[in-house]
Amino acid sequence: MNAAWRVLVVALLASTPTGQAPELEPYRALARSSTAAQVLAAAREGLCASLDACEPSAAIIAEWPGAPRPVYVTLTHDRATRACVGSDAPMGTLAETVRQLAARVADADLRRPPVRAGELDSLRLVIAFAGEGEAVSDPYTVNPAREGLKVETERGAVAFLPGEARTVRWALAEARRIGVLTGSLSEARYTRFPVVVIQGPAALPQPVHSKEPHP
Repeated sequence: MNAAWRVLVVALLASTPTGQAPELEPYRALARSSTAAQVLAAAREGLCASLDACEPSAAIIAEWPGAPRPVYVTLTHDRATRACVGSDAPMGTLAETVRQLAARVADADLRRPPVRAGELDSLRLVIAFAGEGEAVSDPYTVNPAREGLKVETERGAVAFLPGEARTVRWALAEARRIGVLTGSLSEARYTRFPVVVIQGPAALPQPVHSKEPHP
């Protein structure tokens, strides 16, 4: 594992106050442990492999620290989300789940254009574990800086992690832009949820090689 990759593992726990969301307690411990670096490495491997941008490495084994939770793999550029994909159900071990999600994140987020291998050195990898959601009738009661917000209708669903939506108004506009929300606000179901997040360095390592054509 790259030394710089080992150095920076940050746990962002402000969105889940101590004593709340007990189902996330094992994930708070994970975020503070050396296993967090292994989970990030598994995700990085899945992402790079999908873009043919890194060499294969030894298998990484990281088990779920508790009952499996919904997990999201996100790529960010500065403070903006570049791509995000998630799953409510596990896809094997924790390492296998984040590896598979990361392999899809480059082109599975239909809200944004596909990620190119040449962008990797400007992107941060973030993994979020979601706690139990709470249904809310008014989405404006959600604090988007500290809580996740999920918007669901018969046309689909979209989730915004804490900090991804600048305001609830922006999140609802985004839900309309992608076709999840088309009518009145009352047609949708809204859920707030807590998260525990681990994130890697400010930039992914330079790709070894790329599928992109050479000039």
